[in-house]
Amino acid sequence: MFLIVLILSIYYFSVLFFLSLGIWKLKRPSVSSTQHEISVIVAARNEEANILRLINCLLQQNYSPKRYELIIVDDRSEDRTAEIVTEAIKTTENLRLLRIPIEEQGGKKRALARGISQARYSILAFTDADCLPSPDWLQEISNHFTPEVSFIGGYSPLISDKNNFWIRLKNLERLSIFAVSAGSMGWNLGLTITARNMAYRKELYNKVNGFSGLENIPSGDDDLMLQRMSPYSKKMNFMFTQGSIVPSYDNKNLSGQINLETRRASKWRYYPFYIKIGTALVFLYYLAFFLMLLFFLIGKLSFHTFILLLLIKILAELIILIPFFQRIRTWQYLPLYPVALILHLPYFIFFGLKGTFGKYKWKS
Repeated sequence: MFLIVLILSIYYFSVLFFLSLGIWKLKRPSVSSTQHEISVIVAARNEEANILRLINCLLQQNYSPKRYELIIVDDRSEDRTAEIVTEAIKTTENLRLLRIPIEEQGGKKRALARGISQARYSILAFTDADCLPSPDWLQEISNHFTPEVSFIGGYSPLISDKNNFWIRLKNLERLSIFAVSAGSMGWNLGLTITARNMAYRKELYNKVNGFSGLENIPSGDDDLMLQRMSPYSKKMNFMFTQGSIVPSYDNKNLSGQINLETRRASKWRYYPFYIKIGTALVFLYYLAFFLMLLFFLIGKLSFHTFILLLLIKILAELIILIPFFQRIRTWQYLPLYPVALILHLPYFIFFGLKGTFGKYKWKS
C-alpha cells in the first residue's frame, strides 16, 4: 500500500511542478495604447439584484466607448432583469439587450451563443452578472491580446459583506484552481477556467463550432469550451495584473454552495480522455493519502513514513501556489494553508464522488 501511495505522491508532485513551470512561462505583455474592439457578453437569468451593479462597472471602464459594446442576454428571467437593462440602455449607446423567450428551451450556453451571434467585434469577453470587473479590465484584456494570442483567462476572487474565515478559506481553494488554470495555459494546454473572467477570439469560437454538442450539459461554457478550443488555440495567456481582477459576490448559502461544488465536479465525465485520466489519478492520490492519515492516527503507519508522504504533498502544493501568489500578489491567504491542507482532503473526495454519482439543482 505504501508503495502505491508513494508512486501517486510522485505523480502528484510531478504534475504540480510541471504546472508551476507553466506559470513562469507566462509573459506579461508590454503596456500598449492600442485598444482592440471588444464585445462583452453576459448571460443573465433572474439577476435583478446584481445586473445594474455590473452594468455600471462595465460602462465606467477606462476604455474608449467607441471600442467596445456590452451585450446582456436575458435568459428567460422571471424577475425585473430585462426591465432594469432596458432602463440602463436609455443612458448609453454601448449597451444592448437580447431576450430569450421563456418558452424557448436551452440554458446559459444558448444565451451566450445568441449574444455571440450578434457581437460586432472579433474579441469576445465574458463575465457573470454577479461580478464587479475592475475599471481597467478591458484595457488589460486588450493588452494581453497580442497577435498570436487567441484565449486569455484571469483571476476572480470571492467577496462578501462578511470577510470571515470561511470566505478567506474558499478564496484559498479558488486560488489553487486558478494556479492550475494559469500553469496549464503557460503550456498552451487548457485545463480549467472560470466564465467570470475570460476572453477569446470569435474566429476560435467558430473554428470549434461553438457550443455544438455541449447544449445539453447544464454548465461548461467555460472549462469545457477551453478544453475544446485548446488544440486550435495559437497561444493562451493568463492575466496577473491587478487591473484584470474580476471580483464576484459570494451570496450562496450552504445548500447553494453544495450545489455549486457538485456541479463543478460533475463536469469531469465530459472532459477529454487525457484530462479524465490525469484527474482520476489525482483523486486516487487524495483518497490514498486520506487512508494513510487514518492509518497513522490509529497507529498502523509509522511517524516517519507519514511525515515523508506529508512533506511531498506540502512541497508539491507550495511549488505551484507560491509562484501564483507572487504574480497575483495575494500573500494574505498563505497562512490559511495548514488548515486547508487538512480540510481539503475530505472536501475534495466528497465532492469528487458526489459530482460523479450525485445530482444537483442549478439554473436551467
